[in-house]
Amino acid sequence: MVAAMNQSEEVMAARAKLASKFDAVRTGGKGSQRRTKIAKHTSSGADDKQLQAQLKRLGVNAIPGIEEVNMFKEDGGVLHFSAPKVQASVQSNTYVITGAGENKRLE
Repeated sequence: MVAAMNQSEEVMAARAKLASKFDAVRTGGKGSQRRTKIAKHTSSGADDKQLQAQLKRLGVNAIPGIEEVNMFKEDGGVLHFSAPKVQASVQSNTYVITGAGENKRLE
């Protein structure tokens, strides 16, 4: 009898703990729907297409043979691109550097 009572108290404590854990995910009161997970939108593909369309309109041409690009910043840092894709339009004074850049300190 005592063992059954202890087990019942443990079960009630566990149920209370679970109930308090899931109270935070409800948007309303009891019986309401839980909060839905907000999906992250990945619109970089559409943005990239729009960017390429604008660059084509400006008349940029790819410049081959550039192995690295360094951009020196005012704070003494360097933005370094290894094997970037470089495009330029001299008429519109537009230069496009595409690739993975990393910040480095100038030493």
